[in-house]
Amino acid sequence: MTKKKDYSALEKDHEAFDKFRNNFAMASLRRATYRWPYGHMAMSRQRVERGFYKCEVCKEVFGPKEINKDHIEPVIPVTGKKSWDETIERMFVKSSGYQILCLTCHDNKTQIENQMRVKNGQKPIRHNKKKLTPSKKKVKIT
Repeated sequence: MTKKKDYSALEKDHEAFDKFRNNFAMASLRRATYRWPYGHMAMSRQRVERGFYKCEVCKEVFGPKEINKDHIEPVIPVTGKKSWDETIERMFVKSSGYQILCLTCHDNKTQIENQMRVKNGQKPIRHNKKKLTPSKKKVKIT
C-alpha cells in the first residue's frame, strides 16, 4: 500500500515545496517529450525494418524494448544544474540532438556522465534499467 502524501505539510515547508514543484514540473516536461516529433524522427532514422532499430554506437539491431532514445547532450548537464530555459532547450531538441542506443550502450553512457557529475560535486542521476533480453527475430543488415 502506498503512503498518501501530506500536501498541507509540504506546503508549510518552503524548501520541500520548491523541491516538489521542481520535480513535478520536470516529470511533466519529460512526459511531454514522448510526443515531441523530432524524437520520432530520430527513431525513424535508425529503423532497419518494422520493429527493429540499429544502435548508433555498437551498430547492432534491437527491438523497441531493447533501445533508448537518448539526448546526445544530457538534459541535466554534467557540470551543474542550469536554468529552466536551458533545461527546456536541452530537452526539446532537433532530431540530430538524439541518438538511438541499445540498453547496454545507454547504460555505459549514463555511467560515464554520472562519474563526471560526481567529479563536479553533483548527485548522479537515476535511470530506469530495462532488462536486456535478446530479440526473438534476427535481422540481417545489408
